[in-house]
Amino acid sequence: MRNTKKIRLFAIVLALALTLTAIPLYSALADDAGHIVLFSDVTDDTEKSYLQTVSGAPGDKITVYIPILNQNLENATDISCSLPVSADTSVFPFSAGETDTELTASRLKKWDAENEELISWDGNLAVGERAYFKMDATLLSSLTPGNYYLPFVITYSDGSNTLTDTVSVYIYVREKTAASSGSSGGSSYKSKPKVILEAYNFSEDAIYAGDTVALRLVVANTSTREAITNLQLDFSNDAGVILPAPGGSNSVFIGTIDKGDAYVLTVNLQIAPDAEAKSQLLNVKFSYEGTKNRQDFEETASVSVPVLQKTRVRINDPVIYDDPWIGSTVSIGVTLYNLGKSTLYNCMVDIVGEGLTLEETYFGGNISSGGTMRADLSVTPNVGGELDAKVRVTYEDVNGNPTEELLPLNMFVNQDAPMSVASPGNGGMELPGDKPASANIGWIFWALGGVAVVAGLVVLGIRVKKNRERALEDL
Repeated sequence: MRNTKKIRLFAIVLALALTLTAIPLYSALADDAGHIVLFSDVTDDTEKSYLQTVSGAPGDKITVYIPILNQNLENATDISCSLPVSADTSVFPFSAGETDTELTASRLKKWDAENEELISWDGNLAVGERAYFKMDATLLSSLTPGNYYLPFVITYSDGSNTLTDTVSVYIYVREKTAASSGSSGGSSYKSKPKVILEAYNFSEDAIYAGDTVALRLVVANTSTREAITNLQLDFSNDAGVILPAPGGSNSVFIGTIDKGDAYVLTVNLQIAPDAEAKSQLLNVKFSYEGTKNRQDFEETASVSVPVLQKTRVRINDPVIYDDPWIGSTVSIGVTLYNLGKSTLYNCMVDIVGEGLTLEETYFGGNISSGGTMRADLSVTPNVGGELDAKVRVTYEDVNGNPTEELLPLNMFVNQDAPMSVASPGNGGMELPGDKPASANIGWIFWALGGVAVVAGLVVLGIRVKKNRERALEDL
């Protein structure tokens, strides 16, 4: 009885301990879920300027904006934002003091949804509200041009716990423009500011027909003499398979780019579902004016969009046409259907597994869209009983990326080979298991003897009957 009470007491204490330890565990899980996140979907023009990707040359001072959204916390208070100092320039490409451990971002504005305007904020956000931080910093002079992702740490309180989330903001570092070598000395000289597409990249690693993709462009004014204004970008594709995403436009107005400066923008594109699997060219036309002489200028550039078609393949289960015996050849058939809109290349079929010997790997070559490949394999089982193997089908897409599919192949192999029967084709020779020829025809003689005996008895009976009838007539 005492032991039972002790066990109950221990269970109660254990339950209380688990209940108490569950409280910080929930906070940890909530932290991992990420209450504070970035956002990008806005309509206000001022907000759009905060969301624009920041760019600068090595050594430039830039302002980075950090847009945050309270995704699912009832109320986030005392929100602050900072970028940890690191020796890794890929995540901290800025100059910092020797004793600095972080660069602090200041609170900028909060979006007032009721009045649809930006207002000052005190660091508190209710669920669904968004706001902005900003941070001024100087890029290192030794930076390599390219994309950089800055891991900003957001610290806040849920009323009882201090939580943190990390959000990554993207910036672009462009090449440093050389200083002007001086005036040409002629008063009639008119500069021609030249706008170029300095760099571009896609947010997606692979671009498939039917997808919507984000294209990031870096447009640079290479002139060191004057700024350009009224810059407009027009996009076109000769094949008509690269279009603006729903709600977008073929034209984008940028406005002014200062001399030696660059502008980074993101354009959403829709790839037609029937686009051919190849590199499609997106043409970009720049129309702009110089700020000094107000002349109209045009430049053109192109972006290569590597479009892929998603592979759609159907493969029937392997069919075994013969009764498997050890040492005997078995025919196995596999059929592949190319249901996609692009060609499959270097299609091959073979067997993977023990206890089987494949006579030859089947090479099907290239299978066009809507085409069929029927592979016939000759396999010889080496062991008896139940065998589990795989039929392996491999093929490549237009870029040479291989795909491998394994199909189960189950068969029962008989232990002994089927017996052969003597026939004229074997030259009258007795094969193993054949019986002597005399034994095979002996039953015929016994049958004929039996028939003769029965016939004799019938004849004898008839004669006896006739003799008896004649004797009765004489009486």
